Amino acid sequence: MVNPVAAPDAACANLIERHAFWWRREEMLLTIVDGSPLGDLWLPLADKTLAADDMDITPDALDLDRLAGPLRNPGNPAIKGDLFEVVDPYGKIPWVEAILGSPIHATIRGGSMRTRSCIDSWDAWNSQPSHCEEKWFRFLLRLTDLLAQRSSNCVAVVQPTMRGPADLAEALLGPLLMCYSMYDDPAALRHFLVEVTDTFIAVLTELLSIIPTVAGGYISPFGIWAPGTVVRTQCDATAFLSATQYVDWFLPHDLYICRAFDYSFMHLHSCSLHTVGALLMQEHPHAIQVTLESEPKGPALETLLPIFTQILKVKPLLLEGKLNADQINRLQQELPTGGLAITARTNEW
Repeated sequence: MVNPVAAPDAACANLIERHAFWWRREEMLLTIVDGSPLGDLWLPLADKTLAADDMDITPDALDLDRLAGPLRNPGNPAIKGDLFEVVDPYGKIPWVEAILGSPIHATIRGGSMRTRSCIDSWDAWNSQPSHCEEKWFRFLLRLTDLLAQRSSNCVAVVQPTMRGPADLAEALLGPLLMCYSMYDDPAALRHFLVEVTDTFIAVLTELLSIIPTVAGGYISPFGIWAPGTVVRTQCDATAFLSATQYVDWFLPHDLYICRAFDYSFMHLHSCSLHTVGALLMQEHPHAIQVTLESEPKGPALETLLPIFTQILKVKPLLLEGKLNADQINRLQQELPTGGLAITARTNEW
């Protein structure tokens, strides 16, 4: 059952209208947020302590109450710049990988959680009686429901990062088995991709039945409202695949996920945009989000501008990364503004 919400106030209603125009590539959005580095991983444990050392985690080890946070005062969804502020059910946890059986390891000082491949052969995968860790699934649903209740509508609850079929394959199989199977055991890999895609959709469908709606729609993890259900997916693991391999193996499953919901975002990185051409030839995803990798790790802005222009001719584009005032101005001046959104992460403002 979807948690009910109050009607939005004037500021929310105005932003919702602008977001509706953005989806039609008739509006530009700009938000500047703090770009401070992430600190140590905050991990509350069921024994009421905080994890101080790296550890493998299970649902039983976690403190559901503290993960959900305190009850907030009622209000309308908070706004920052041209976006809604969002909160997800502890997005540090790689939820879908955990639900599919991957062990999860928390690195406290590293500020992250990592998966370990859990399938060393297809025989091992096929011999498992179930590929769903019910404890993780139920824990996620309980956490999301508690978060929705305690949000009091003053912050938008959104889906956590759920990665995507290519990333789930890389996490569970490891890159070697994933890549070798495209040639040595294609039937097994195709069956696996169908199963993880169906799991992704099933998990998000359950979450959306719990997450409160806003003005008849949902707010995406990026803070952009959509006039219906919305999904954020990704294909980061295609960084070590060719564009042809992506189209042949993983694009159909990405499209299946996107078609299962009313609106869709595909998350990419600026250092791995070789899949853009294939995505622009499809109706889905509806929008593309690109995380900008800072130089010298990532490509220079002038190299990316033609690609961004190409995207904006077809789909809305959200750019997110560390940007200074000159770079923001350049993006606004040299790119089509209809459908452009910029989330600038900088501590210089």
